[in-house]
Amino acid sequence: MGKIPDIIVVNGHGLGEYCDVKRIPQPGETCVAYNRRFEMDAGKGTNVACAIGRLGGDVSFVAKSGTDQCGELGYRWITESNVDPSYYWLDPSIESCLGLCIIAENGENMLLDFDNDLYCVQPDEAERCVRKMKGARFLCSGFGQAVETGLTACRVGKELGMVTLLNPSPLRDGLELPNMSYVDVLCVNEGESRTLLGLPPTDETPYERLGTLLRERYGCASVVMTLGAQGCCGVTAEGSWRIPGTRVTMVDETGAGDGFLAAITYCLSRGRTLKQAMEWANVYSAYLVTKSGSLEYYPWKEQIPEIFASLHREDLLFEE
Repeated sequence: MGKIPDIIVVNGHGLGEYCDVKRIPQPGETCVAYNRRFEMDAGKGTNVACAIGRLGGDVSFVAKSGTDQCGELGYRWITESNVDPSYYWLDPSIESCLGLCIIAENGENMLLDFDNDLYCVQPDEAERCVRKMKGARFLCSGFGQAVETGLTACRVGKELGMVTLLNPSPLRDGLELPNMSYVDVLCVNEGESRTLLGLPPTDETPYERLGTLLRERYGCASVVMTLGAQGCCGVTAEGSWRIPGTRVTMVDETGAGDGFLAAITYCLSRGRTLKQAMEWANVYSAYLVTKSGSLEYYPWKEQIPEIFASLHREDLLFEE
């Protein structure tokens, strides 16, 4: 049995394969891909846990993988990032999850997950692990695993008194989510917001209104919505706010959403308000999109002052 961490991450691990294209193809279009490669890239859970660990967060990762290179790399990456591996295990009866990231010249990407929910942590396994860590203050989960596993982790975490954060990505076709009053922070992007509300991609409902509708529909205490270059917005029972984007030249947005969620969780664990956490995460993620890759470029705590200074946001640095 591992120690009791401050933060628990329950989500999937996988290995990322990359290729480049001139631009993201339209439906029915054939395009030429090139520069096929493996990079230091992992599943959503691994990304979030490693990002938190590098920032100095006391974090444990609940996940499993096959007894292969993917699983072994996962163990190496999380331990090198100061993540507690006590609840990360390799199972010879399953196959590791893989993903393909298609990157366009303008930095946009398309992610294809070849995941099988049966090869990830199951709901009963997640519940057992989370209950063993009673006393943790924060739990962060998502759907890079079985949907029911992500929901179970948040439900049990909330029952045990933890602040729960959920990123419902990737969204499955036809997904119908229940009331999620056990989720304190629902973290989505604008496209996911419309999908969860059954709205078309062309819908022009204001972002703050989308957040309000999500809170009403799913019962979550707060909604955090990422808006790409436009920044992010937050909606709570007390009101809403918009945080403008940080101007940078985007190279690759892969992993920026995972980094944003990790930064939110880390800042909350350090006593920041949700709005303060979003302001900090907004700058952190802006830095990430200036790099080609994800996990390899998640910064360490010692790098943060220089990064924020380079983006002229030293005002957001805080003492711990």
